[in-house]
Amino acid sequence: MKHATDVLVIGGGIAGLTVARQLTCAGLNVVLLEARDRMGGRIFTDSTGDFPIELGAEFVHGRPEEIFGLAAEAGVPIIPVKGEFRRKVNGEWDDAGRLMGKVEKLFDKMPGKGTDQPFRQYLDHSTASNDVKEQALRYVEGFHAADPSRISVHSLVRDTQAEERIDGDRQFRISSGYYDLVRATYDRIEHKHCTIVLKTPVQEIRWRRGEAIARTPGAEFHASRVVITVPLGVLKANCILFSPALSEKGNAMKFLEMGPVIRVVMRFREKFWEQEPEMADLSFLFTDDPQFPTWWASNPLPWPILTGWAAGNYALALKGLGIDAITAKAADSLARILKISPGQLQRQLLASFVHDWQADPFSCGAYSYAAVGGSDAARELAKPVEDTLYFAGEATNFEGYGGTVHGAIATGHRAAREVLDSRKPKAGLPGTPA
Repeated sequence: MKHATDVLVIGGGIAGLTVARQLTCAGLNVVLLEARDRMGGRIFTDSTGDFPIELGAEFVHGRPEEIFGLAAEAGVPIIPVKGEFRRKVNGEWDDAGRLMGKVEKLFDKMPGKGTDQPFRQYLDHSTASNDVKEQALRYVEGFHAADPSRISVHSLVRDTQAEERIDGDRQFRISSGYYDLVRATYDRIEHKHCTIVLKTPVQEIRWRRGEAIARTPGAEFHASRVVITVPLGVLKANCILFSPALSEKGNAMKFLEMGPVIRVVMRFREKFWEQEPEMADLSFLFTDDPQFPTWWASNPLPWPILTGWAAGNYALALKGLGIDAITAKAADSLARILKISPGQLQRQLLASFVHDWQADPFSCGAYSYAAVGGSDAARELAKPVEDTLYFAGEATNFEGYGGTVHGAIATGHRAAREVLDSRKPKAGLPGTPA
């Protein structure tokens, strides 16, 4: 079966939906193809219970207009994250705030110019204490889901400067669930100009200037332009075959990596952990646990949940395990950290929710980061090809906001502008391109 439209959008995450919104509001006909049976991509909210459970994106980093503007437009509530940062190493509680202050100073000293280097190399030459170095490693591996031996110092400097422009040291939550941003974007698509097809993975894109065909298991979709918004991991795994091949994109992706993450959310009868003074009013908990070292609570929301986070090498160590085995290891980790028996934990536990993003075939990881020498790789990945192929998604954000929802939204706006600009009459040429 063949279908024809003005623009194909590949991927129904927040970037793809943003593209569809912008193009349909400009009057173009769009077909959006999504491999999953749901919209949202790496925004994945379980809303089956009394309150939302985030299995993908959860935090709003800083005050980006892309999110705060959309939330204000749609009446979506955003609240600041509250609570205390805690740290437990070798079974002992420590002052997390004091240590993180020293880690921030270590990051402030990173060189943004000269020869690029991996973060671990920078750390090896630092005069910081071993305690500070260990916490910095855990931060890079946890927050960035990155291999410290691979991630670019120059990219970390760029990202830190970008965060400062949007008050990035503050964190927020969408109290009604992150999916409300997906719904807000979806609702603002001009649906008379848009067809959304779920459960339709694209296997091949055959193209030439001004013409493209996207092939799926059951159909072909034709358009003069295609916007590809699938995650970096899917592109790197060659899940979509491009014909002719895109060698420039392949070269760019050699300097971009997809961070592995496993996330476990545990719902309890009550916030029993707050009975311990060190755990009262908890926000984030950093530990040296060998399996799930990072945990956080829902404060200021009253929900009795704790989220366990295994990123980078911690996630790789759990690769291939099933949901039950991952859940059991997370429960064991939390029991060790809290110094309670597994039986005590199980008596409080009502439900567990797990998503292994590295094993997700439509993501192949959580979010992207730049390897050494890759500070400009996202810009190369983002460049349009022959006014026919366009690229969006967080991995194509070259302004320092890769790995974030607002960064993905920004790339959707950019790609939509590129498509619209390509249709305008070119100087010295008659008419308007098809």
